[in-house]
Amino acid sequence: MSYTQRETPVLAELCSFLVQDIYGELASRVYSILARYGRQNLHQLVKASYLNRRQITLGLVTLVQSHLVFHSSPVSAVTAYEIDWQQSYALVRFGRVVKMVEDRFGKNASAIVGNLLEHGHTRIGDLKNAFFPPQDPIEDSEDEGVNGAGTKRKRTNGTHVNGTDTKVNGMSNGSLDEADHGAGDKLYLKTVDEFYDAIQLLMQQGWIMRVDETQYLSPGDFDQVALTQVLDARWNGQMPSGTKDKGIVAREVLAQKRSTRDAWAEPPQFATRKRKVNNRDHEQPNKRLKVNGANGWASSGGDGDFSAAEEQMPIRINREKIAVAMRTEQLVRLVEQRLGPTTARIYQIMLRCVESQVRRCFEEWPDPPIDSKKKDDEPPSPPCLYLVTAHDVEKQSKDFDICEGLDPHAVSKITGRSLDKSYKMEDPVDPIDLGHHERLQLIHAHIENLARDPFHFATWHSRAGHSQWQIEFEDIAKSLIQHEIENTVSAKKPQLGLKLIRALKKKGRLDERQIGIAMMMTAPDIRAVVNDLAVQGFIQTQEVPKVDRREAKHSIHLVWYDRQRAREKLLHDTYKGMIRIIQRIAFEKEKVQAVLEKAERTDVRGNESRFLGRDELDMLNSWKEVEERLLLQLFREDDLVAVLRDFCGPLVSA
Repeated sequence: MSYTQRETPVLAELCSFLVQDIYGELASRVYSILARYGRQNLHQLVKASYLNRRQITLGLVTLVQSHLVFHSSPVSAVTAYEIDWQQSYALVRFGRVVKMVEDRFGKNASAIVGNLLEHGHTRIGDLKNAFFPPQDPIEDSEDEGVNGAGTKRKRTNGTHVNGTDTKVNGMSNGSLDEADHGAGDKLYLKTVDEFYDAIQLLMQQGWIMRVDETQYLSPGDFDQVALTQVLDARWNGQMPSGTKDKGIVAREVLAQKRSTRDAWAEPPQFATRKRKVNNRDHEQPNKRLKVNGANGWASSGGDGDFSAAEEQMPIRINREKIAVAMRTEQLVRLVEQRLGPTTARIYQIMLRCVESQVRRCFEEWPDPPIDSKKKDDEPPSPPCLYLVTAHDVEKQSKDFDICEGLDPHAVSKITGRSLDKSYKMEDPVDPIDLGHHERLQLIHAHIENLARDPFHFATWHSRAGHSQWQIEFEDIAKSLIQHEIENTVSAKKPQLGLKLIRALKKKGRLDERQIGIAMMMTAPDIRAVVNDLAVQGFIQTQEVPKVDRREAKHSIHLVWYDRQRAREKLLHDTYKGMIRIIQRIAFEKEKVQAVLEKAERTDVRGNESRFLGRDELDMLNSWKEVEERLLLQLFREDDLVAVLRDFCGPLVSA
C-alpha cells in the first residue's frame, strides 16, 4: 500500500468532519460509507447505505470533482470508488494555501487558486468564463426596451445581480467564503490578460498542473497499470519467472510510475503567448504588466489569448508543491526563533532560490536499494543536490539591513568600523553604502550561522568559483521529526523521559542494567519511566528468554527507541487533537447559532451594532474570539502533521 495513502480510523473521522464542513451532509454521508467499508462500487454503496442510488450518485459527483475519491475499473467493467486520504486531509489547508499564493504571486493568482481549491479541477476556458462571463446577445436584446429605453442586466464576477451563480464544470460557487472567492476576485482580476498571466505563472512555478485520467486511479490500480505497460513493452505481456528478471520488472514499474507522475506537472508550452519569466523575483505581483516591468514579464504586444486547445486543458492544484512551500515557511519560522529575523530572511531567499528545482518533499517511489555484492546491478543514480551561493542571495537582499543578527566583532572586522567599550559600533553602518564584497561577506556570515546550528540548515558543499552551500532537506526533516518527538516526551515526562529517549537513540537496544549505566540511575527509577513511555508508544520493549522456560528471572528485557513508530504514534495523537478541536468549534457554534443566523442576514451584515442588542453583540464577539483561538490551535496541529507526515518519507530503523 502507498505510504501516503495509509488510513486509520482516527484519520477517517477527521476527514469526514472536514468533508461535512465544506461540501455538506450528502457528500459527507457518502464519504463516511467509503471510509467505513473501503473500496466499493456503486451497487455496494447503495446496499451499505439507506441513501438511494440518485443521492449516492450526486454525492460521488461532488467527491470525484474535488479529487477526494479515486475511481477506477482496471480489471472489470464495474467502476470502484476509493478515498484519497491525502487530498481529503488537505481540506483543512484551503485558507492557508490561498494565503501562501497571495504572499508569493499576488491576489490575482490567489483568486484563481481559491477557485480551483473549491471546485477541484476545471478547464482554463471555463475558469475564464467564471471570472469574465461572455455577453449573451439574446439576453442583451431582451433587456433592451423600446427606443433603447431599457437597460442591460449587469453581472459581477460571473453572477447576476439577483444572485444566480455561474457554474464551473457543473458546480456552483458557494462552498467557500464568498467574500474571498466571490465578488472580491473580480476586484483583482480586471482583464483577461491578467487572468492568462496568472495561469501561466502558476503553471510554470509548478503550483498548477494538468489533469490526467491516471490521477483518478487508486495506488493499487496505478501500480497495476504501470506493471501492464512495462510487461507489454518488454516482456510480451508475461511476467518473467526468474528472480533477477522480477527485480528488473519492479525497478521498471517504479520508473514508469515516476515518469507518468512527472509528466503531470510538466508546464505546457504556450505557443500563442510570447511571455516569459526572466527571474524568480515576484515581489510586486499586483502591478499591471509593463514592458521590462518589476515583475520580469515582457509583453508580446499581440493577442494574449490562449489557443483553443489550451482553453480546453483541465487544470488542478499540485498538492506536492504546496507541501514544499509549507516546508519552506516552517523552516523560515524555525530559523527566526533560533537565529533571528534577518538570518531567517536570508534563509528564506536561499530556500526560494532552490524551490524551483524541488518538485516534492520526498520520493514516494524510490528505487530499491542495490546489493553491493552483485556486480551486474547498475550503480545508483547520484542524489539531487540543491546548491546556492552567497551571490544568489546578495541579488535579492538589497531591501533590508543584513548587519542585523550578527556578532558586532564580525561586522566590525568586515566593514572596518571600530567598537566602543560596550562593544557597539561607534559609527552606524548604512547597508546602502556597503560595497559588493562587504555584502557578500556579511551574507556569508549569516550562512555560517545557519551551518553551525544543530539543525544544520545549510552545509558547505564545494568552492566552484564561489562557496556553494547545500540544503539537505531530508536530514533537516528527520531532525524536525526528532525535535517534535522530544518536545512531546519532555512535556509528558519532563525529568527523565527526554534523557531516556536520547540514550536509547544513541546506544540502540539496551537491557535494564545497560540503561542504568548509560543514564547513571538505579533500576527502580528507570522502570517507571520505561513503563510510562512504552504504554504511550514512544519506546518499544522486548522479552528474550535465556532458557526454554519463559520466566521473568531467566529473560532479558530489552528496551529500544524506534523513531518511525514514535512518529506514527505522535501523528495519531495529533489527529485526535484536531478532531477534538473541530468538535469544540461545532459545540461553541451551536450555543450561539440563533445570534449567528441573525447576524448573517443581508440587512444585518455590516450593521450589527444597529440591529443587534447588547447581549447579542457580546455573544457574537465572544464567539469570534473563541473561534479564532480554536482555529489557531488547529493550524498549529496542522503544522505538526506537516512535519511528521509530509516532509519526509518512511524512516528505516537501524
